[in-house]
Amino acid sequence: MSPKPPKLHVVRSDSPPSEGELTQLRDAIDRMRRNRHLLDAFNREQARFVRDEYLAYVEVGFTRDQALKLVAAKLSPCGR
Repeated sequence: MSPKPPKLHVVRSDSPPSEGELTQLRDAIDRMRRNRHLLDAFNREQARFVRDEYLAYVEVGFTRDQALKLVAAKLSPCGR
């Protein structure tokens, strides 16, 4: 799967941006902020999940190093 190239908004420096261009820039910035907040929330959720699983392994008697390796093995892609 190839990543999509970003949609760039170019503002010419030879003249002041029009109101339409400014609106497009504001909309693009708002979308980037929303996407960033969604990504941050997803990362926090995943971190909690991994931490809880790690602590569950430690709680049942695995050493911290063993628990870390078990969790890392689940996160690694298959075939390694």
